[in-house]
This record gives sequence, structure tokens and C-alpha cells, in this order.
Amino acid sequence: MADILNEFIEEAKSVYGGNLKSIILYGSKASGEDTKKHSDYNVLIVLDNIKHEDLKALNKVMSKWIKQGNPPPLLFSIPRFIKSADVFPIEFLDMKDTHKVLYGEDPFKNLEIKDVHLRHECEFELKGKLLKLRQGYMLAEGKASKLKDLLIDSISTILILFKHTIRLLGAVPPQKKMEALEVISEKTGINQDVFINVMKMKQGDKEALKLETDGVMQEYLHEIEKIVDIVDNLG
Repeated sequence: MADILNEFIEEAKSVYGGNLKSIILYGSKASGEDTKKHSDYNVLIVLDNIKHEDLKALNKVMSKWIKQGNPPPLLFSIPRFIKSADVFPIEFLDMKDTHKVLYGEDPFKNLEIKDVHLRHECEFELKGKLLKLRQGYMLAEGKASKLKDLLIDSISTILILFKHTIRLLGAVPPQKKMEALEVISEKTGINQDVFINVMKMKQGDKEALKLETDGVMQEYLHEIEKIVDIVDNLG
């Protein structure tokens, strides 16, 4: 475990004391899918209750934490965490599937997340991501570097949404995003090759980075739209 993460945990234990219930690592560092260039530590902190002072309590370590490219932690009180499962089903299911308890209790152990809430958020996020990608494409004005960034920045979110679409289709999704891509390709008939190529771009693969980005973007949008239609029809 990195020094900065150990330092963060010890500081949280020190400043929150008995109010601290859980420190959870989630995201690519927890699932083992991290890449050196693009991954960071995503941490969830659950407290018994939250006061305004608790938001400032980690100031001592936060500057160093942020400078190393890590986002601020998610901070929940126990009651708010339980009552948020209907609003953040994708995020909570993703954390539930692949997380590590760094301290305290596992808040996901008995958390119930309903499919009706999951479908609604999947539809909302997929349609929103499709719109953002179209806007980004127009703003890129055909510049390969901008299109490449747009593809790379979106791929992880898209694959997470695909993973949860598998759940809506009645199957248990694999934990790894690329394995989930293979499953959703089998179930829906989408062409997984374009997503594999974009992930290779993110990983710095030289051959993938040479691909003609406009063509990649066209196919990328086309395949995403197929999944949007499938989730839409589930409603």
C-alpha cells in the first residue's frame, strides 16, 4: 500500500476517532485494473454523523493527497449512505462488487439496491454520455488529439455502464470491465473491437494510438447507441 494512502488512513483515524465507521478503497485500485498513467486512489469514508468541522478535519493530509492526483474522499454519514442507494445504484453496486475495507465495518454488506433504480440511472447516464460525446466530437473540429482524449476519457465510464447493463439483462457481470465487455457483446451483438482499441489507447498501446480517430469515434458512438436502445426498451 502506498505511503500516501497509509498516511491518509492514519490521519482519518486520528481526527475522526470514534465517529469513524469505515474507510473503503474502491475503483480501479481495488479491482486491480489500474494503469500507471490514469489511475488514482478513490476512497469512501463513512462516519456516524457529519458536522461541518469534519469537512476540514483532513486538511493536514489533503493538500499532499490532491497533489498526487487523488480526488477528495466521498464522505457519508451512516443514515445518508443507506438512504442514497436508490439515487446512486451504479456507483454503489460498482463499489459493492470491487472494494477493499481499509478500516472498520463493510457498509455494503447488507445494502439493498433495486433493479428499477439501476435501470433508471443506466438509461440516464448512457444517454447523457452519448450526448456529451457528440458535443465533444463537434468541439474537437476533427483534431485527432482531441478526439483521442475524448475517447480515452470516456472509456472507463462506458464500460462500467455496460457492466451494469448485463445485470439488467439478468446475468451476473464479471468484475473486470474487459471481461464484462465480452459478455455484453455476446448478449447484445455489439462489436467489442472498437472498445478494446480505445482501452488500448488508454493503456498507451502504440498501434492503437495510430488508428484513425474519426473512424474509431464513428464506430464507438454507433455501438454505444445500440446499448442505449436496449436499456431504453427495458423500461
